[in-house]
This record gives sequence, C-alpha cells and structure tokens, in this order.
Amino acid sequence: MKRFLIMLLVLCNIFTCMTCFAQDDIKVVIYGEQIEFDVSPMLINDRTMVPMRKIFETLGANVKWFEESETIIATKGSKIITMEIGLSSISVTDVVLGKSDTVTIDVPPQIVNDRTLVPIRAVSETLGKLVTWDDNTQTVYIDDIK
Repeated sequence: MKRFLIMLLVLCNIFTCMTCFAQDDIKVVIYGEQIEFDVSPMLINDRTMVPMRKIFETLGANVKWFEESETIIATKGSKIITMEIGLSSISVTDVVLGKSDTVTIDVPPQIVNDRTLVPIRAVSETLGKLVTWDDNTQTVYIDDIK
C-alpha cells in the first residue's frame, strides 16, 4: 500500500509538471521591441502566461493587485478589466460606452512561485491589440490593430 501511494504521488507530480513549465525560448515582442520579464513566460495548458504587472504596464494600462480577493483590476482609457485568480473569465467594462462584456478564457490567471501570471493573448486582446504567434521562433507578437 505504501509503494502504491508513493507511486501515485510520483505520477501526479510528473503530470502536473508536464502542463506547466517555463519556456526560456518564448519571446514576446511588443511594437517591434522584445520585452524582458523578470520571470520567463510559461506555457500552461498550451497558453503563454506572463507576469501580470509587466504586460499590463507595457501595454499602457494601470494595474492594481488586491491580495485578499486575489483580484487584478487594470484600467486604460475608459476600459476597466477585472480578472480573478482561478476564474476562467475576464470582465471588460467601457465606462464611456456604458458597455460591459465577459470574455471566457482557456487558462485562468494563477499564482506560480509567488508570481501572478495572466494569459498574454487574452489580456492583449481585451486592450484592443492584435496578437500573433510564430511557432518557428516561439515568439508572441503584439501590435496595434490597423
């Protein structure tokens, strides 16, 4: 029985590590400039996750972290974006238009090694950016929609 439990724990660790790992070779290029993160982008369930503060601020948004509720609130212009750790949706409100939408995402924001990571495509697109992926170079490109 003891061996079975040990084997089960080992298998659980192996499968957990397979879905979440840092990719030192994933690059992020915003407006033609490669962005450096203090924590490397990670693939989690095939989605590129990056530190929340750096991506929001690089895209011109103000961001606040509310630890008690594990909530991220970012603002840019008339948009308010709200995300919660573990929640698979993003709330996007445009206060000028009086319009609010909920965007479903594949991978929710999460805390990995004491860092709050968010899905780069979802965040960028809610801020009105064009996001493309180059599989050959493992690069995320973010630009303005033309």
